[in-house]
Amino acid sequence: MSGFQAIAGVSSTLRNLLRDRMEQPVSVTIAPPDVTVAGVSGRRVNLYLYQVAENGYLKNQEIPGQGHPADYGRPPLSLDLSYLVTSFGSSESGVDADLEAQQILGDAMRALHEFSTIADDLHVGDDPAQPRILDPALVGEFERVKITLQPTSLEEFSKIWTALPQANFRRSVGYQISVVQIESRRRRRPALPVRERRVYAFTLQTPHVAEILRDPPFEDAPGAVAEVNDTIVILGHNLAGESTRVMLGATAVTVPAPQDSRLSLTIPAGLPAGLHALQITHDFMLVGVPGAPLVPHRGRRSNVVPLLVLPRLIGIAPPAAGPGTAVTVTVNPPVLARQEKTLLLGDFEIPALAVDPIAPPSPTVVFMLPTGPARIPPGVYFARVRVDGAESRLTFNPVTLQYTGPTFTVS
Repeated sequence: MSGFQAIAGVSSTLRNLLRDRMEQPVSVTIAPPDVTVAGVSGRRVNLYLYQVAENGYLKNQEIPGQGHPADYGRPPLSLDLSYLVTSFGSSESGVDADLEAQQILGDAMRALHEFSTIADDLHVGDDPAQPRILDPALVGEFERVKITLQPTSLEEFSKIWTALPQANFRRSVGYQISVVQIESRRRRRPALPVRERRVYAFTLQTPHVAEILRDPPFEDAPGAVAEVNDTIVILGHNLAGESTRVMLGATAVTVPAPQDSRLSLTIPAGLPAGLHALQITHDFMLVGVPGAPLVPHRGRRSNVVPLLVLPRLIGIAPPAAGPGTAVTVTVNPPVLARQEKTLLLGDFEIPALAVDPIAPPSPTVVFMLPTGPARIPPGVYFARVRVDGAESRLTFNPVTLQYTGPTFTVS
């Protein structure tokens, strides 16, 4: 089980590998490049861990073979480590100082290339009697230490060296080590044994909604428009299922006798006015506890179709008023405090007075008739109420083809 020592174990493993496999042995240090290492001078290779990142591919994956498969808990922390490998010659001012450092760097890169995967059976000098190259903190882990030369641009190197104000820029290469895993110390939770295994298979018959109509339709507002307690007809195919429900936003309505191509539904009282997403759902009735009633499970879902629920203007009190007067409008269904409410008198719009945002739904809305330059001229106006963009209907005379009400008088 790898613990918090795993990160340091990778650095130790890289140092063991370079010490053992470089053709011309040099000192291998693990320190920031701008630090003068005590007791070490001349030819050396420095390892600097400059970035630690989480491996996204193994973020939620348990270590194979660890614990019981039915246990569940926190997966290990999987990390990718980025190293800066820098070489130093025996002198900083010699004629071939940088040439010597380049030779040391090439020797180190060859060793890291030849042993890009470090296994448990790799020993110093290939002698099983000698210590392992792999640090003890990493022995026996499922994920092996893999060394990859990381393409790094000059700009990225410049950013690293610029952050080290006491060090001059030197030739370096970047390496990525993956994957290093640190296991969680929190205890895994065992699941209860499975008493009975069940496999269910269902034919793929996804419901599809083609059209929504009011029954009977509004003459002045055809299509998917209705008021509460109105009946709508949903047309489509594969609409009937074992347990058919109609979702109107977050409100679920059960359909008692669905047909495959036609559903009839009454808009439930209390459904807020406004635009709602209508969707057909087919729940699967499956066995839960033996002997108990069937339990519904989420199944197939249809496409989503918009349905506009209109508010109904019940009355205005007082029926006539002048500028600066508060009028109370009764509507059905009750409106929510967060909904946008507007009174329409002819072509004039009057916003509702503000209410407490946490107030309960109310069947009445208060409006203040404007004063001053915005005042509405005296006269009789057709009155409508708009809630979240849905407007109440005016009464209609099918003989004269004219609107008849409701009306409000501005005195």
